[in-house]
Amino acid sequence: MMIFADVQEAAERLEELIELARQDEVYVCRDGRPVARLTAFSSSPVLGSDQPTKSLGDGVAAASASRIAEAGRPSSLDDVWAIAATGRPKDVDLTSAHDDFYDADGAPR
Repeated sequence: MMIFADVQEAAERLEELIELARQDEVYVCRDGRPVARLTAFSSSPVLGSDQPTKSLGDGVAAASASRIAEAGRPSSLDDVWAIAATGRPKDVDLTSAHDDFYDADGAPR
């Protein structure tokens, strides 16, 4: 069964929707259009719902992205976080100008 919930309602009833997501497809909608889907990890061969999670402190649990890694190779999520942690190098000489694609008159080269 497919369950559709408005964003505001989903925010208020998140715990209930998480329980429903174990058996059904739960879609969060904005203006009547689905924008997100809640799914359960229990069917995943990589990360099962019975595995413990690490704590971020203050009783907040967080699943480690490294558990999603397969055979020691980091997942794309790990790659994104690693790149975000390093930040943008300051010596990168990138601009948004496209002068090399056009001549002095503005015609394509």
